[in-house]
Amino acid sequence: MTKYNLKPSSPDPATNYALGLLPQRNVAHLWYQDTSCRSNLSKFKLSSENKRIIKLTGDFEFEKIPLLKFNLSSSLLNTINTWSETLDWQFPKSSIRNVFTHHIFNYLYLWKKTGSQNVVAYSVCYFDQNISHIAYVFYHPSLARTNLPIRLTLQSIIDSQKLGLKYCYLGRFSHYKRNFPGFEHYQNQIWSDYRH
Repeated sequence: MTKYNLKPSSPDPATNYALGLLPQRNVAHLWYQDTSCRSNLSKFKLSSENKRIIKLTGDFEFEKIPLLKFNLSSSLLNTINTWSETLDWQFPKSSIRNVFTHHIFNYLYLWKKTGSQNVVAYSVCYFDQNISHIAYVFYHPSLARTNLPIRLTLQSIIDSQKLGLKYCYLGRFSHYKRNFPGFEHYQNQIWSDYRH
């Protein structure tokens, strides 16, 4: 059962992530316990499935920028909110604004179709010198049944490994995440490999 509004055990996000906690989206200093999962980057190895996803999304390009340099205009907020509503996500506009502008998250991936100026997906992330967390993704509803949503997370893992980080946290457990490199989940107060 999810426990909301837990206070963090440490002001250092990395410590809280290591305890299987996840940041609450509406209040930056509150964390909660859930079925957290991560990529242990010391076990990084792209599987054939990972390589297939990369190949099938080769017609997209991305840019990673500091979140502080990103302007979440009212029109863009409305667009992302419309995407979320169309996809039937329970993610209010106020929460979208918060994770982009008033949280611990500090980097943003912008994804476009190669050669286009239109951003079709965003990945809101946290990076420090040891860990990363791909916290929230938003994408155009037409991409929901494509391979791009998986690529968003996979790319953050690849980039985290290139930076020499220890872990890339992936949020709550989902079955599709089991295919990511070095997949581990938090259960019974320890991190362990997932047993299929």
